[in-house]
Amino acid sequence: MQEQVVMIGDDLPLVGVLSEPDPDKNSAPDTAVILLNSGVIHRVGSCRLSVTLARNLSEHTGLATFRFDFSGIGDSEARRGTLTAAQAAVEEVQEVMDYLSQWKQFDRYILYGLCSGAFASYRTALSDQRVIGTVQLDGYCYKTWKSYMLHYAPRILSPSRWSQFLLRKLGLVKLKKGAEVSGIEERYFEVPNFAGYPPRREVKQGLRELNERGLSMLYVFFGNEYYKYQKQFEDCFKPVAFGDNLTVIHHPHATHILSEPEDRKAVVEAISDWAQDLIRHTQQPVSNGREAGFGAYICASNENPN
Repeated sequence: MQEQVVMIGDDLPLVGVLSEPDPDKNSAPDTAVILLNSGVIHRVGSCRLSVTLARNLSEHTGLATFRFDFSGIGDSEARRGTLTAAQAAVEEVQEVMDYLSQWKQFDRYILYGLCSGAFASYRTALSDQRVIGTVQLDGYCYKTWKSYMLHYAPRILSPSRWSQFLLRKLGLVKLKKGAEVSGIEERYFEVPNFAGYPPRREVKQGLRELNERGLSMLYVFFGNEYYKYQKQFEDCFKPVAFGDNLTVIHHPHATHILSEPEDRKAVVEAISDWAQDLIRHTQQPVSNGREAGFGAYICASNENPN
């Protein structure tokens, strides 16, 4: 594997790192994986997740990867403009794809993101058909009647929950925030903002369009009060018939930022396996002239430049 720092754009460039497998181990010379920022965390990723994933994909899956900073994050200077942050993210991902397509002749892309990075992956896929797959960690999903039941029933019936509630109200126990538990400064700690999600019907329509296009989607959800069971995503977005285009993984005991090494290892391996299967499948055309669909599966559950 080889890595090099890349600057994209003449004025206020976007800074990133390209990781390429050895030529004899390159499984898809026309495909690259682009890893996106989560919140204001730079391209290294939370707990170095983006670095670990990028190198794993290059070394073991044979895919070129590019992890970069959106403008105003990490080493990429802020750009002025009238676009919202969400709109600018899509535009900048497309700018990166345009550059890599011209420089390295990539014409297919897999987008990866955690939380806000997942949302940017979804929006870019809607806007650009060069995207053949998305990997979304804690991406868009909404509560269902079953998730409400699974969330509230144990709390209502638990004496210890009631005692803890009373102790907190009396000021005898302090509830620790996720940032305190992880040891990360709160301003860098991003949690899913479910209240700020777009309307469910809007996301459902977008997913229907992507599904009809044949986009391969890997969703990974972690332990939180909103995602409560394995099939919640499918239940949430009925009646979209995802079929073989969708893979869902639920790690109910993992934190949102994958703070535990064993959780990071499991997720990185699952993403690498999924990407390997996707590349293998999309390189096998079928008789009707279209690319073969991607088979889904369900799972329960030295510092270089970065």
